Amino acid sequence: MSFEILGVDLYHILSWFIVYSFMGWIWESCYVSAKSKKWVNRGFVSGPFVTIYGVGAVTVYVILRPVAGNILELYFAGVAVATILEYVTGVLMEAIFHTNWWDYSDKKFNFQGKICLGSSVAWGFFTLILFYVFQPVVGDLVEMVPRKTGIVLVYVWLAGYTVDFAFSAAAAFDLRSKMKKLDVVWDEFQENLRDTKLYEVAEEARAKAEVYRMELPVGKWNDMVEERKKLFRETVERYSANDSRLLETKDNILGKYEEFVQKYGDVKKSIRHISRRHLRAYPNMVSSFERRRRLTLKKNRKQNKKSA
Repeated sequence: MSFEILGVDLYHILSWFIVYSFMGWIWESCYVSAKSKKWVNRGFVSGPFVTIYGVGAVTVYVILRPVAGNILELYFAGVAVATILEYVTGVLMEAIFHTNWWDYSDKKFNFQGKICLGSSVAWGFFTLILFYVFQPVVGDLVEMVPRKTGIVLVYVWLAGYTVDFAFSAAAAFDLRSKMKKLDVVWDEFQENLRDTKLYEVAEEARAKAEVYRMELPVGKWNDMVEERKKLFRETVERYSANDSRLLETKDNILGKYEEFVQKYGDVKKSIRHISRRHLRAYPNMVSSFERRRRLTLKKNRKQNKKSA
């Protein structure tokens, strides 16, 4: 492992990558678990590693070492490099898997929902912490392991990680296919509501991701579905009381809704175990098509408020 990248040998790059990926998994899992009030195994792979943290930390450190002595330069360089890395990762994930694993669309000063000003500012401070706090510790930790032993451990880890990543990638591709089917199923149902008052009600429900709770266990999901079915029936009854056209099609709409729920449930049951873990780890994940719909709906609401 004598190959070097920007003056750093491959052994140290891979060793740091492993440590930072593990540290990222601890941080992400603990933070998200605390917010969710339940344990969440965060990350793309099943093992205790969040790849983006390893890639980000090592990339930022290797590239920005020349400006490490100037805090101000290091901060702004960290903002730039980390933001570019986050954006490129988001674009690649969307292009490959056709899903958005994070979304800043609701944040101020965001770009395409993939990056935002608040996140970029934070990356600058994380860069300073990386250089002045974490890297000295991580560097010493790696040096504590004899190089020959370390090389063996890196090779073993790479073998296990490659297998884990391959299975996780296959699951992500499968999830992409399933989420596309869910979009089709919903759109088929939504066509039955077009030009009725219920169309906007259903759009709002979808925008709030109420219909996308695919990360729920089957039992809880069934309970939620029954609750939503009852709510939808009550909504149809309420609106049809003052809408003769809706009253005539009420039974058909309720029948289509039952059909939609059945198809949606069939897709959910076919999702792989690893894909379910992805959904639990990233409950706000949506398909690219769905994200564009939400942005369009949000834009239309703003325009309607201005014209009102």
